[in-house]
Amino acid sequence: MISKRSLPQVDRDQQILSRLARIEHKVDSLDQTNAFALRAEAAKHFATIKQIFRRGKRRAQVYLAADGNRGVKDIAAHLKMQRQNVAKELKSLAEEGLLEIVDTAGGKDIWGKKPVDRTLRVTQFLCAEYALGRDGRAAKKA
Repeated sequence: MISKRSLPQVDRDQQILSRLARIEHKVDSLDQTNAFALRAEAAKHFATIKQIFRRGKRRAQVYLAADGNRGVKDIAAHLKMQRQNVAKELKSLAEEGLLEIVDTAGGKDIWGKKPVDRTLRVTQFLCAEYALGRDGRAAKKA
């Protein structure tokens, strides 16, 4: 039997549950939830991004060329770089949490950017900072 003292608590709890059930969840995925959390501290995270790419243009070019369609050999050919230099940069960027292997096709790993790229606008920053196109090549002047 429920005592009179607990009735108001049960009613209040039921009201809260009813309200929560009517609230629409606007986030479609865990990635979006993480994106909101990252944006809250964007300045701190962006300082880390700047630190990762402080070494120069080559790392930025490799990052931009890793578009989810290219393997090491393809990126090297696309950027006219040596394969071992590209592989080294890809590995470093993966360790930093910016790139990942998105597919394995024909015995080669295909590299792509992690969702944090969109959240922190890493591609936009690198294009502006190093005057590069979104594919890692020198930007064409208009």
